[in-house]
Amino acid sequence: MITNRISTTTVIPITELGVKPVTGTPASPAKTHEVTEYENWFLQEVEKGLTEADDPDTRWVSDDEANRSWEKKRTELINRLNGEIA
Repeated sequence: MITNRISTTTVIPITELGVKPVTGTPASPAKTHEVTEYENWFLQEVEKGLTEADDPDTRWVSDDEANRSWEKKRTELINRLNGEIA
């Protein structure tokens, strides 16, 4: 079941938060299958993310650390484009 963690002690099913499945009249049965497939994939990805976020072994990265890492990668790529060896 997909849930939304409001706090460390409260777990509420997403359906209780008003999240509803994709509805409407699709253009074809194939489209219905595509929507259902995507919706299932999306919900699985959300569940994986929530599970990972709840894992005490998950390593969190600060915004500053992420920005420094990407700045270093950008600099290395620019150097490569300019023919310089990093």
